[in-house]
Amino acid sequence: MSTLSGPAAGTTAQENLRGILSMLAAMLLFITNDMLVKLASEQLPTMQIIFLRGSMALVLVVAAAYATGALDRIPRSGGRMLGLRTIGEIGSTLFYLTALFHMPIANATAILQAMPIVMTLVSALFLGEIVRWRRWVAVVVGFLGMLLVVQPGTDGFDIYAVLAIISLGFAVLRDFCSRYLPAEMPSLFVSMVAMAAVTTVGGALMLMEPWQPVSLEAWIYLAAAAVFLSGAFFFIIEAMRHGEVSVVTPFRYSILLIAIAYGYLIWGNLPDLLATVGIVLIVGSGLYVFYRERQVHRAARRQPDADGRP
Repeated sequence: MSTLSGPAAGTTAQENLRGILSMLAAMLLFITNDMLVKLASEQLPTMQIIFLRGSMALVLVVAAAYATGALDRIPRSGGRMLGLRTIGEIGSTLFYLTALFHMPIANATAILQAMPIVMTLVSALFLGEIVRWRRWVAVVVGFLGMLLVVQPGTDGFDIYAVLAIISLGFAVLRDFCSRYLPAEMPSLFVSMVAMAAVTTVGGALMLMEPWQPVSLEAWIYLAAAAVFLSGAFFFIIEAMRHGEVSVVTPFRYSILLIAIAYGYLIWGNLPDLLATVGIVLIVGSGLYVFYRERQVHRAARRQPDADGRP
């Protein structure tokens, strides 16, 4: 029986670099996909977008999986973890896109960047990980930052901000499960399963909405988004499976810079002062959590073995 474990043990510098580059690529592709589907949402309903984009992306992912032989190397173990990850993918996609289509892109993106803070909380409460007071302070600061972004009690706070927060919970489930998939399970296969599930659910829910004619402009947006999303699915899984999490994950924040740029250049909006402070708190607390985790891991590696050897 295979033992599922995260990538931290025995990680090399080359693996860390591979994880970092994969994370940077994934963030660029994800936020560009978000920008394109947000443009398409000005013409089409949410579930129609998810179904059409997903159908095109699924063709690309299946073709890539077949060409690389990923479908010939499917392990028998890890099915339960893959199923949980797929549930996380479905929930995060549906709730996030619904929120994104009604929120500034930078604000919606910033909420998802509280993920490391939530993962620390989950690790402490449910996995028995020892989290000392410094990281607890960072968790509190990160949640304060998220509150400043969504600004409850103001005119800018609505159901879509709540949906963005719900999507964060599903994204935590998705990324956590990615770390514990069997090493022999191809990333393209994982991407294919996730894409097929999201597209199927989107197609089923699409039947509850009136079909809208798709213009050439919308087709271009969706086709380009499908290409970017296909690549992003692959790279985010590669990023979470290679390199130390505390080294790779901080590069997730590169997505915020691109999101702010897209928001300003395309829609002419920027985060207000409170949201900007919130974004800074989220990023700062997240980076501190990564720093402390790395310090703890280094200290653990320096501990002598049980027989007294260094």
